[in-house]
Amino acid sequence: MAEVELLRAERIGWCVSGSGSGAILNECSVSLHSGKWVTLIGPNGAGKSTLLQLLAGTLGYPRSHFGGSLSWRGQDWCSMRPRERASRIAYVSADLDPAFPVTVEEVLGSGVFASGKCDAIEPALEFCDLASLRSRSITNLSGGERQRVALARALVQGAEVLFLDEALSKMDLDYQLDLGAKLHALVSGARANPVFRLSSVVLVSHDFHLSLRWADQAWVLHRGRMIASGVVREALSEQVLKIIYPKAVPGFLLQK
Repeated sequence: MAEVELLRAERIGWCVSGSGSGAILNECSVSLHSGKWVTLIGPNGAGKSTLLQLLAGTLGYPRSHFGGSLSWRGQDWCSMRPRERASRIAYVSADLDPAFPVTVEEVLGSGVFASGKCDAIEPALEFCDLASLRSRSITNLSGGERQRVALARALVQGAEVLFLDEALSKMDLDYQLDLGAKLHALVSGARANPVFRLSSVVLVSHDFHLSLRWADQAWVLHRGRMIASGVVREALSEQVLKIIYPKAVPGFLLQK
């Protein structure tokens, strides 16, 4: 199947104050295509979470804070309604807020807002190995279990793209590898699924080897600027790695 450009960002920026000071992102340009798994790499404070939230639309696009342009399949992304954006991109953070005593199944039901369909709840429970926990309150789940619930809800949204912002970090190794492999199979087309529309993933992980395990491409963010992007081996050159991780050994980082 031919690749399709899904999302394009042109020189986007984000600042914390209306005066234009306190910039977190500066003129970042990226392009996301179908069938691709992208790893977003960068040190703490580089702006990775802000970038993903901005691309997903969860921060909104107030002119006093946002600059640049975003398009989805050639259409203006910023003018789309939140529900439209949620049906295209699902943002999954490192933790699911357990403040409210709702059940696992009720959390997944909230994902129906974007898709308008309930037929993905059962497949998502099975995909994330949550069927036995469906009636349990999320306040009684471990951090790793809550991450599986958050991932399952994102699948229920019916989004074409998943942004996983440290969303596998609290899972044990078995679940990290199992769910990562199953998501990669959906993205690559190796695993057909009539319910999930997933065609691309962007993963943030400070486990460098996990982040590269399924990656086709890399986006490298440093001090709010996109300093490299493209095929993994080209984007993560020794020169780039020395910039973002000056205390690490590039040869060790790129070993698989």
